[in-house]
Amino acid sequence: MTDRIAALLASALAIGLTAAPGFAADPAAVETPAEAPASYPYIEGTLDLELGNDWVFRSDDPANETNDLYLSGNLGLKFVLTPVFSINTGLTLEAVADPLPFEDRFFGDQGLYVDTLNVQADLGGFTFLAGKFGPGFGTAWDNTPGVFGTVFAEDYELAEQLGFGAAYAFDAGNGGKHTLGANIFYADDTVLSDSIFTRRGRNVVANGGAGNTGELDNVSVTLDGAEIAALPGFSYHLGYRHLSAGVTETATENGFVAGVTKETEFPSGVTLGVTAELAYFSDAAGIAGDDALYATAGLQLRHGPWHGEVAATLRTIDFAGSTRDRDHVAQVSAGYEFGNGIDISGGYAHLREAAVESHVLGLRLTKSLEFSTRK
Repeated sequence: MTDRIAALLASALAIGLTAAPGFAADPAAVETPAEAPASYPYIEGTLDLELGNDWVFRSDDPANETNDLYLSGNLGLKFVLTPVFSINTGLTLEAVADPLPFEDRFFGDQGLYVDTLNVQADLGGFTFLAGKFGPGFGTAWDNTPGVFGTVFAEDYELAEQLGFGAAYAFDAGNGGKHTLGANIFYADDTVLSDSIFTRRGRNVVANGGAGNTGELDNVSVTLDGAEIAALPGFSYHLGYRHLSAGVTETATENGFVAGVTKETEFPSGVTLGVTAELAYFSDAAGIAGDDALYATAGLQLRHGPWHGEVAATLRTIDFAGSTRDRDHVAQVSAGYEFGNGIDISGGYAHLREAAVESHVLGLRLTKSLEFSTRK
């Protein structure tokens, strides 16, 4: 482990060890001996597996007409050492390179890497993180429904960053439960930025990129809320981020995001879920004068094991030279979840990117597992 990661982990370790032993994330959850307290330490985690196939069956650019069969997985582990102190780790298995033009790919370019490694301290309503993590900013890259629902929104996900995070959760009664978060970070440039099996290459500051500065000069601030009495099933997300220019950039990017979700259950047994998010970036990607706007919306209907989704993202990039790209992805999908938790879904997407239009069919077989050694 590099000196930088060790220093970040040591900082949070000091927070956890100096905290009052009886201080838990929820003061009401501090257990007395009569309540059979949890036995520490224990491990809890999730494993998400996906077998997928994407077939670009028609495109304005014939080089895009390929078939890609792949396996991906995410393993998240939380080592809970005390009521205050825990360690979070995450591993991702996925294709770490794009398919080659004109060539089909079958389980090719699979790489395994560490996406999360941090220490966490929970003190009352406060949570502190130090290490490698994904700072909050936006939710559409994660919660937009459908086989292809998150495609463009993933552009602005903050992942694999090194730094510190803090969040404060508070209960406003009928006004809902809210969480205010703040993070300071830079893109991981340690050995953990590489992958095994297929090497994606270690990130270095010389690669450039907004936020890839090797210094704690990038920030994000978020506010999330849910369980508002007057708006059952409603939640919101607001965020701001500041990414400093890397060695190849000419400006600092500032981004703003606002998103909402609403879930409604009908007497017929049908559940309707709606999501929407707007994200705007000035000097997008650290290029002076470039601005980008993302508008994402999704709708899901679920009845018993059946579900169906429609979703779309419009992406507009205004370049400093007065030119403009208007891209979009629009998708429709449906699926069935078996009693054992295995879900099979299929979908169609129409993409327009840099004036090239493509038509894609996708198939997904997914399974999620949760586990815990807590007694």
